[in-house]
Amino acid sequence: MYIDVLREIVLRNIYSVAGKNLLDDDKLRKYDKTNVHSILQYCLLKVDELGLLGIPEFKIKPGKPIDKHAIIEDYKGKNRYQRTIRVDVAYLKDSKVVGFGEVVTPDEIHGVPTPKKPKLQWIAPSHKIEHLAKEIKPEFIILLQVTIKHPSWEDAKLYTLDEWEEHWINFMRKTCEDNKVKCLHIIMRSVKNIESYTW
Repeated sequence: MYIDVLREIVLRNIYSVAGKNLLDDDKLRKYDKTNVHSILQYCLLKVDELGLLGIPEFKIKPGKPIDKHAIIEDYKGKNRYQRTIRVDVAYLKDSKVVGFGEVVTPDEIHGVPTPKKPKLQWIAPSHKIEHLAKEIKPEFIILLQVTIKHPSWEDAKLYTLDEWEEHWINFMRKTCEDNKVKCLHIIMRSVKNIESYTW
């Protein structure tokens, strides 16, 4: 119901903040020092015309918690279950969460399971997306991703940027189709090179 209009709105918001000199390719490359995550979070938030209330840093408590033993490689911590999941943006209608959005900057590009790394070492964005898709059955999910560079993490160097994009696209497509959730996946390679996918 919302996904095509959301695509138009979010892209318009991105171009708007870029036009105000809040985003450019240099800022995207220096994402950790230039508030890129917060700016893109704003681009997801500003959807008032749909009658949705976007709330940042929203905590969701699904019926079933995330089991860290099942998803994290060699997990030895004491707190096995994560019962509350914080999303970058939650979309509410009549106080009910109908969708959520996540911003993934380059430092989390390796936060998706792959053939070379089927289990990760932390609760990554892909874990949150997959778990909430299954447990709360939202109407839609948005992933806004920046893939302009590799971060310094060794695991991130296992694949090229194009290959990471492909892993994320495959993950989002499968998660959305398996759970019958509408999804919008926006990939920012630069301010002028933005591609989007919907399922």
